[in-house]
Amino acid sequence: MGFSLLFISILFKGIVSNILTQIDNTLYSQFLLISERLNEDKKPIQSNVVIVGIDDRTLNRLGAYNPSKYRRYHIDLLANILKGKPTAVAYDILFGDPHDDPDVDRRFSEIMKKGPVFSVVFGSSYDQSKQMFKPLADNISGKQDMKFVSENGFESMAPFMLSSLKGMGLANAYPDNDGILRKMPILFKVQDRFYPTISLEVFRSINNIPRSKIRIKNNRVITGNTAIPVDKYCRAFVNIDNAYKIREISFYDVWAGRVPGRFFNDKVVFIAATATGLGDNKLVPLFGYVSGIMIHANLFLNMAHNNFINEVAGTSYYLLIFFASFFYTYMFYSRHEVTLLKRAVGYVSSVSFVTKFGNAILKIPIIKGPCNSFKSIRDRSYGLRIFFLLFSETRERLAPVLLQLVFLYVALFLIFYYFNIFIKPFTIMIQLVISYLIVSEFKRIDFSKIAPYRAS
Repeated sequence: MGFSLLFISILFKGIVSNILTQIDNTLYSQFLLISERLNEDKKPIQSNVVIVGIDDRTLNRLGAYNPSKYRRYHIDLLANILKGKPTAVAYDILFGDPHDDPDVDRRFSEIMKKGPVFSVVFGSSYDQSKQMFKPLADNISGKQDMKFVSENGFESMAPFMLSSLKGMGLANAYPDNDGILRKMPILFKVQDRFYPTISLEVFRSINNIPRSKIRIKNNRVITGNTAIPVDKYCRAFVNIDNAYKIREISFYDVWAGRVPGRFFNDKVVFIAATATGLGDNKLVPLFGYVSGIMIHANLFLNMAHNNFINEVAGTSYYLLIFFASFFYTYMFYSRHEVTLLKRAVGYVSSVSFVTKFGNAILKIPIIKGPCNSFKSIRDRSYGLRIFFLLFSETRERLAPVLLQLVFLYVALFLIFYYFNIFIKPFTIMIQLVISYLIVSEFKRIDFSKIAPYRAS
């Protein structure tokens, strides 16, 4: 009955669920940090992804950013990039309105048609696109019971731009309640139709995968031979993996022709505003604020190298919790209460070297004086005597469960580190503690006191 109540309470949503989520997110960040520290000596691999950024150097050279003014610069910039035959060029810049000079849009359009150029679009609460993106919707099969991230419409895009592109994808990013961006939608639902994120659209096109072949199955977005793990909102963790290095180049240097065209041979080029003052920065775990284009570039690399972080969620996670409760019940119901663990804790605490080392420290004059003063205060204080009494009485009983918590944390981290699988740990840790308390106390009850009365 106790475990049934525990299991049901964990399924409840609301304040308790939010607290558990925040703690799990904190532990997720810790896993990332430890993984990064363990891999910091590994030499990164140079990826084929290049970011051409409108950075502070560009603003100093070409002046403050103005969409109309910079559209003229895009003409020469894109022409210089396409000299190198890149695999794809993706703009993370919305060209929403036609230019005041139609000749600028005409020249820009002619350059875009010479290469595999993509651009982002943005979903919005109010549709301003007049159904111009409707023909580009994906016919997704096997949508299961996913809720999807939804918008009511699109921001507008200049007609010349849409007619010149090889593909388009959404760039909307939605941080969690704490303001940190951990996941990106892979597919969006806009007016009951489905559209890909820009990273998926570029990846799909490069690998010649038809839109009709994208499908959802078992919490995976299947795109060719790549299975993208997603949650119930069709979002995937963005794994910013420093194992694959992304080259960043100033917009100004490419525009001025200082980067040879051959550099862009077989490269996937993302063009975006990266200057701090332009406001396209996202707060992510471990790395703090990064430019928005780094999110899309890393998500593309996740697809290219299949190094996604898988999450045990939904029905699979609830089953895991359910069986974990039975496992802990069986483990702690042992008459010896995890004898091996108790032996390990007892050995560490009683080994002669440790004892002698502790006694030697207490004999040091600078420590001995404060220690004796504290003992005198403790002996005179009723509250401190009760505290140390409780501590001494419960230490032996709590030691096994505390050691189990350490083992559990290490096990979950190793699964995360070696298999890229994140199992939300805090709920399982709660189950371990409650299981121990319930079962260990249950075994201490003397049921002979309520044995049936038998007449002699």
